[in-house]
Amino acid sequence: MTRSLLLCAHGAENAHGRAALAGLVNAVRREAHDLEVVDAYVDVHEPSIVSAIESTPGPRALVPLMLAYDRAVSVGIVRSSHLDPSVTVTPPLGPDWVLAEIGVRRLFEAGARSTDTIVLAADTTTDEHALADIAKAARLLSAVWGGRVHVGALGGPDTVLTEAVDVARAYGQRVVVSSYILIAGTAHEAMLGCGADVVTGPLLDNNPPDPRLVGLVLSRARRESATTVDSPKVVWN
Repeated sequence: MTRSLLLCAHGAENAHGRAALAGLVNAVRREAHDLEVVDAYVDVHEPSIVSAIESTPGPRALVPLMLAYDRAVSVGIVRSSHLDPSVTVTPPLGPDWVLAEIGVRRLFEAGARSTDTIVLAADTTTDEHALADIAKAARLLSAVWGGRVHVGALGGPDTVLTEAVDVARAYGQRVVVSSYILIAGTAHEAMLGCGADVVTGPLLDNNPPDPRLVGLVLSRARRESATTVDSPKVVWN
């Protein structure tokens, strides 16, 4: 029986973002010898989640390529999953230790030093679940980095990123922003303008994706897609 892996992401607004997503999908496809890997998108471009479900054989594991909970995306994915009882929605990619490890790698690549003050920067957060995920991501990054990590977001109820950077200035050290986003785009451009001394690149860039990220995607899929279920099994809620 053919099993499918649907990788669901926000669509990318620019060519760099689309290339980065395609690079991850292709890297997962090379490693997923027992799965048919298909990409799907919440917005911006096709194929949609519904189209991907309708055009693939089951059973299917649908992995949200998200770094934190997103209520609007979650609702859309869950509704789409109910089109077919063989669809399983897995947890999103983050927060996770793997993402923290890659985040520290990005800090080193950007020239961060142990004396710097680190601010984890997230996209707009919308609810308490998302806030909790971002806070956990900061704790994981702090544990791997070995120092305190502050949190700032581009919007929502969390501390605004520019304000978080200003607060971090009080420590009298350089401020380095760790970009907690998957691909380059408008969110990363906003982070670059937040006033920090250094801003890291997104988790996916123009280089081949980190093998640990590929492994994380596959671990999500294989943990939840071992068997066909009688009704959609939704883990992300």
